[in-house]
Amino acid sequence: MTGTEALLPVLLLLLAFGHGTHGAECLLACDEARGICEDDICRCRPGWQGALCDQCMTSPGCVYGICEEPWQCLCSEGWGGEFCDIDLRPCSSMPCANNGTCVNRDNGEYECFCTLGFAGPTCERDFGPCAIEGSPCKNEGACVDDDGEAAFASCECRPGFSGNFCEIVVNSCIPNPCKNDGVCTDIGGDFRCRCPAGFIDKTCSQAVNNCGGIPCLNGGTCSPQSQGQAICFTILGVITSLVVLGSLGMIFLNKCEGWVSALRRNCTLRRNNVLLHYQSGEDLAVNIIFPEKIDMTTFDRDTMEDAI
Repeated sequence: MTGTEALLPVLLLLLAFGHGTHGAECLLACDEARGICEDDICRCRPGWQGALCDQCMTSPGCVYGICEEPWQCLCSEGWGGEFCDIDLRPCSSMPCANNGTCVNRDNGEYECFCTLGFAGPTCERDFGPCAIEGSPCKNEGACVDDDGEAAFASCECRPGFSGNFCEIVVNSCIPNPCKNDGVCTDIGGDFRCRCPAGFIDKTCSQAVNNCGGIPCLNGGTCSPQSQGQAICFTILGVITSLVVLGSLGMIFLNKCEGWVSALRRNCTLRRNNVLLHYQSGEDLAVNIIFPEKIDMTTFDRDTMEDAI
């Protein structure tokens, strides 16, 4: 016979004799350290609760905590603070972007459930045709898929391009591909740049470097001065032109003075009557010298008389 079977008759006898068995049924349940059996009821001591006084009571104000001994506040997982009222769970920091829904998991983990059009651990990545298939747009066109909700991607073209995928060049000079204030000319599907002084290349992006051939001797250091050289050459050209023009002007003035002097002498000789006297009827030979030539004219008497 087991111990329980041996006690069974005793319990039956106690139940049969009412007053003699007052409160006997709670003797096995109530612990003297947690409760007292009164009127067949287990009355709990302070700090304990429950029908059998086997549940401890947490400290007043404890929100998300438990106890092992009375008046304790042992925080549940994900909570902290003196009264276990501070949410330490990952979702409390709202890690899910783009209106994603956060769910706390065990061991401090969390999971984001993303809205349509987004993906990634925190829903940070667009999840649409542009993200999945890549951009089909040419010439730096922008891929558009209505924030991931569109069934197909479309392209938003930059100025100067058109077509479903921005593959058609409308004007090669829009926007201006020429750098450093270069002037662009559209030549039908392509362009040409007229570069300012000091720049070369298709887009005028490369500066002229006159030091490439190492022109300086005896350890001299070369410094590219393409624009400065162009200015110097221009100034020297102007000065040279002025010198040439000045020299030509001086030569012309000298010539003019000679021409004017000769003209004056001719006029003087022609205005004045030169009287030639003779004593005999013989012809006289007179030399008349003109500036432009020297000639000898023989005057006879009749000629002389006409002159007089």
